[in-house]
Amino acid sequence: MNVYHKIVQHKMKSITANELMMYAKEYNVSLSPKDAETIVQMMREKTIDVFNEQARKNWIRELAHRTSPQLAKQANEFIRQFIQ
Repeated sequence: MNVYHKIVQHKMKSITANELMMYAKEYNVSLSPKDAETIVQMMREKTIDVFNEQARKNWIRELAHRTSPQLAKQANEFIRQFIQ
């Protein structure tokens, strides 16, 4: 795992719901405070390697189950933009 991957992993574990809401707004992703809390909780529950496509897909499926398919799709697009 390179340094960039480690930085991303650390940020995912330490992000707050408010920070996530700020990023969502910046990237034009509609996100409610409740959804932000759910996403933050999921990121803290399990370490996900967003650079691994299969691991990311599994996490997105779980997100769709806990929130909505539309939000999961938006989150996936956001993550894909972020890791490029």
